[in-house]
This record gives sequence, structure tokens and C-alpha cells, in this order.
Amino acid sequence: MVKITVNYDKCDGANCGECADACPMEVLIIDGDKILIQNMEECSLCEVCMDVCPNEAVEIED
Repeated sequence: MVKITVNYDKCDGANCGECADACPMEVLIIDGDKILIQNMEECSLCEVCMDVCPNEAVEIED
């Protein structure tokens, strides 16, 4: 099972949302100034969210 975590200590509100905008499966969503994970089982393991996060706050484990 896929495990997605967002390290909110690293997540910068000014850049918040790049990962959610890049996610083709819409697993990551923006809720105010926070990234939330929804429908984790929909993740395709493409790791685009990890690649675009400027603070390396998103992590995916298979």
C-alpha cells in the first residue's frame, strides 16, 4: 500500500500548492494554507509531487 506523507515543518506556505497542482491523480489537495492527502489508493507512484516540491516536504513510500 502506498504511503504519502507531508512534512508540515518543511512545507512553506508561500510555495504551498505546487505539489497539489502537479498531481495528475488529484491525491494532494489544497485546504487553506495546508496540503491534504485524499484517496491515497489513487496514487500512481509517479512522484511528480516530490519532484516539484521546493522544500522536499512530500514523501512517497510503496
